[in-house]
Amino acid sequence: MRRTLLILVAAVLAIAATTAATPATPATPTLPVAVKAAAATQQYGTHPHQSVNITWNPSPAPRPAVILITGGYWYTHASWATWEKQLADQGFQVFAMKYRLNTDAAWPAQRDDVASAVKWVRDNAGQYNADPDNILLVGSSAGGQMATDAATRGTNTLGLKGIVALSPVASPYRSWQDGNTSTVDKIRKLRDNATLLARCFPDPADNSTANRETGCWDTWRDMESKNAASKGDAPMLLVHSDGDFVPPTHSTELEAAAKTAGVPASDVTTRIVTGSTAHGQALLGAPGMFATVVSWLKARTT
Repeated sequence: MRRTLLILVAAVLAIAATTAATPATPATPTLPVAVKAAAATQQYGTHPHQSVNITWNPSPAPRPAVILITGGYWYTHASWATWEKQLADQGFQVFAMKYRLNTDAAWPAQRDDVASAVKWVRDNAGQYNADPDNILLVGSSAGGQMATDAATRGTNTLGLKGIVALSPVASPYRSWQDGNTSTVDKIRKLRDNATLLARCFPDPADNSTANRETGCWDTWRDMESKNAASKGDAPMLLVHSDGDFVPPTHSTELEAAAKTAGVPASDVTTRIVTGSTAHGQALLGAPGMFATVVSWLKARTT
């Protein structure tokens, strides 16, 4: 029965992916575009989705590299559009990555793709005047979960200077719980896609290894960034709106776990934009937020 339900979820998502529009996001303010950056797309792996779109400005001195991780419920790739150029205009070399979707591979393939993309950027930094010793991540929504996972995995295994997560789904299990009690389409859609990502429903009594690398319950626990928080984590700036369909609790729980694990208070911060329903990238359009993120990223580079 459990496998039948999972197959039905996958079938429904496949149909939805072809018939439903990408969830709308609030409009962002028009910002002046002053950048004249060069652009290129490269593969960091053999799968068609393992690619980076590079927006960079030739520079006599290496600039910090920002890797953008898109959202889209893990089953589609949203575009970073204007923000790639705006970040490049602020002195970063920008690499907007795609990754294997939940229809391509189960977790932890997406974690592995982030690690591969970071390695590719570090190995190829010289071609794009990027500093291999100053790499930061900015993730949105599902991409925010991948960013917080990278920050908390091991003792900063990827050598990141910091991560910014916009509406991170830092707790897919909480999303599953919320989706079971909500009638909001986006919240239920997030639940279904987290289930497809894990290839099973969360059940502490189920640790079968069918369709995934690790046991079912172990996979759900592994997707929770707070479960891996440790003293050596990369610094994190976590941002939500108070009306976000991915509620701030995802980040406040992660922040509490990080501080309990010994992460300095100055290295993990949750910011909540009040009076707003902005989600993911749209948070960068909140008054002062883009400047806040840029300032935070620059303060973490050497």
